[in-house]
Amino acid sequence: MPPLYELAIFTPDRTVFDGRVGSLVAPGLEGYFGVLARHAPMVAELATGEFALAEEAGERKLFAVSAGYLEVGWDRVTVLVDAAEEAGEIDVERARAAEERAGRRLRSRAPEVDVARAEAALRRAANRLRLAEKSRRQR
Repeated sequence: MPPLYELAIFTPDRTVFDGRVGSLVAPGLEGYFGVLARHAPMVAELATGEFALAEEAGERKLFAVSAGYLEVGWDRVTVLVDAAEEAGEIDVERARAAEERAGRRLRSRAPEVDVARAEAALRRAANRLRLAEKSRRQR
């Protein structure tokens, strides 16, 4: 097992994860990247995607995350994201409904539709559905 470090994942509403991990893989704006213990300090902007971590006991956890930031310090990584859900806890029906709503808004081509916002909602919903399915297959 690699050396461990503290990881905390926060959203505006709650602390999603706070514990010791051996590694993580995060969705950066220019692609996925990994962080091990003693990584050089850095700040990275995160995109909507899959966030994976390996806990102290070796268990792997997946989270659906949306836009935010990750800061690597000496012995702690802090993640601040708009939204995060552990893959196994995703409400599939809610995610499908969100995907359908976003798709309807985009297809309507109505002038009052905020296209960028609808596209972001569609990406978030699709990410949640993909990770829920991945989690279901891994059980």
